[in-house]
Amino acid sequence: MARRVAIIGGGAAGIFAALGAREEGADAVIYERNRRLGIKILISGGGKCNITHEAEPREMEEGFIRRESRFLRFAFHELTAARVLDALHAEGVETVTRPNGRVFPASGRAEDVLAAFERMLMDAGAGLRTGALVEGIAVDGGRVAGVRVGGAVEPYDAVVIATGGMSYRKVGTTGDGIRWGEALGHAIEPVRAALAPIYFPTPPPSDWQGVALRDVRFYLERDGRAPKLPRGEEFPIEWRDDLLLTHRGVSGPAALEISRAAARLAEDGAPVALVVDPLPDLSAGELQEAWERRAARKAEVQTFIEGYLPRALVRYMLDSAGVRHGLKMSEATRDARQSLLKHLKGWRLGDVGEVPLDRGEVSAGGIALGEVSPTTMGSKRVAGLYIAGEALDISGCVGGYNLQAAFSTGYVAGRSAARMA
Repeated sequence: MARRVAIIGGGAAGIFAALGAREEGADAVIYERNRRLGIKILISGGGKCNITHEAEPREMEEGFIRRESRFLRFAFHELTAARVLDALHAEGVETVTRPNGRVFPASGRAEDVLAAFERMLMDAGAGLRTGALVEGIAVDGGRVAGVRVGGAVEPYDAVVIATGGMSYRKVGTTGDGIRWGEALGHAIEPVRAALAPIYFPTPPPSDWQGVALRDVRFYLERDGRAPKLPRGEEFPIEWRDDLLLTHRGVSGPAALEISRAAARLAEDGAPVALVVDPLPDLSAGELQEAWERRAARKAEVQTFIEGYLPRALVRYMLDSAGVRHGLKMSEATRDARQSLLKHLKGWRLGDVGEVPLDRGEVSAGGIALGEVSPTTMGSKRVAGLYIAGEALDISGCVGGYNLQAAFSTGYVAGRSAARMA
């Protein structure tokens, strides 16, 4: 009699858990609360789907903090990015790799990627129940007995939790799997936003909305210094990439990458400043030399700044530096010049107000990694229970790392569930 594996969640981790379980000959059934699989895949990358990152397994680990990369090492070797892309290519989905290593469908349509995954599941013979709300996991004598659906227990030999974290709750990632893990005795790391926009305590000026700063250094500061995070939480506190100003604060890759640290530091209560260096390749000395050259031509201070900042921000930079509008560079006092040049290399845009969990591409925290086997994704608390994807305490960088972690951990969980059930 074939082993029976229930997979709760039809996202990236659940899809590959089903494929892995079917490879091992198990009857695999996905329970998805939405009417269709992969809703979050459809909205990833702004609807373009950053499928994965072009990297060998050890390079893939670099997208995660140390404890997470160690946990993911086996899974990244079991299902590599290259294997995922080979499977998509076999389904007719062409891909393109950007210079930064991020891989997208050539069509620019996430729909094409999801449709290919659906065909792969159909060809593999995986079962699918959409619109199926799982109420819990049944356990008997310390071992999984099945899943609770509609008030009744449907028996299974093994269960894979692939429900996701708690970001974008409108698509169904409401943290059910994390709560079930806690109810079954697992330690839970606090769930926080990751890869999320950062809001200021008060909205910025309306004409900042939609302004983009390209290739800047964006960083966190507290009391004029780099803030310290607790040991083991070495999340990035600075990042170089594009920054987008919004009606609430900041977004874009640079903001997303430091949002996990911003969320953690904000819990301490002391103000955390958001600072931008729009000229990361220009030293303070080189900027001083550029000033002196322009000053000799009797240019206005405003014109000088417009060479480095979008025009919509110039008057705010002047105000922040305490420099009078319309001032000629040749008329600027030494203090005014130094203040302005200092701001151009480190402008405090605002403080961290809120890092909204529900707006993050992923959430951090979840079921503690120490209670899950990295080589099987099996629970160390409950026999027959496996956990994959964002329900685990993992959260990587922007660039396809998180989807690959979901694919790889899901695949290992599904294969292990089928073998061990």
